[in-house]
Amino acid sequence: MTNAGRPKLRQRSSIRRSRATDIKAIRQWLEEEEAQSVPGNFLCNWSIIERSDRDGELLVYIDGATGLPVAFQLGRLLHSGILQVKYDYRGRGIGRKMVEHCVQLALRDDQCLLHIQCKPSCSIPFWQRMGFKVVKDNMGRNNAFRILPKHLPLPDGGAHTRVVIRFYPENRKWTESAEPFSEQITAGRKLSCGTVKLDERVLFHETPHPDAGDVVVEIEVDGKRLHLDKAKYEESQAIGVVRCKNGWFIDQIINAAPGMRERDSG
Repeated sequence: MTNAGRPKLRQRSSIRRSRATDIKAIRQWLEEEEAQSVPGNFLCNWSIIERSDRDGELLVYIDGATGLPVAFQLGRLLHSGILQVKYDYRGRGIGRKMVEHCVQLALRDDQCLLHIQCKPSCSIPFWQRMGFKVVKDNMGRNNAFRILPKHLPLPDGGAHTRVVIRFYPENRKWTESAEPFSEQITAGRKLSCGTVKLDERVLFHETPHPDAGDVVVEIEVDGKRLHLDKAKYEESQAIGVVRCKNGWFIDQIINAAPGMRERDSG
């Protein structure tokens, strides 16, 4: 049988960065859906989509049968973005696959705090099924967040420790009775150098707390307070508090030593 007589093999569907031909195809089906008044159409955000393509940040889902893009995503679930599936391809799990792909990208980049804006509001049930929790911001917009847990390997040797980490609103600096936003109790192992390695990443997501101000972090090891200060200060970062895109995390407590570290609330 000649090549011309052989049936064309179906390619596997895939997710990748957009190419020039993809952006033309997306524009075409967005315009067609706009003309048909298909709900959830983002043609009105074309300049954002186009810029994301130019910046190499636009992800597309390529249908294996046609070789054409039938869904796209920008924002990588780390900030407000867009996810749209071509209307006649909806209900096939493509949106879920795009989300799962972005989750893997976030984990690869060591980003465990996901954030999106649910717009239109009819998308809320989808994002809830994807594990996101929805909260309203000060402007009444529906934001959603998801925390990806990260377990950490503990080194051999060292003393077992009990670590308590709390995150507070800014007024904890001058109001001792302030209630924490979160309290996480975890296990760790204290090395000879004084550093405590945690068995899981302690995370604080800012999205649910738009009025938090400059978040304060408190660290206790084996019942002794080692630190109480704003997370943004150098002293906090020196002890192991790390800024990420949507909040803060702690993997280790560096050179932990008894005695509270505190400074003025400015």
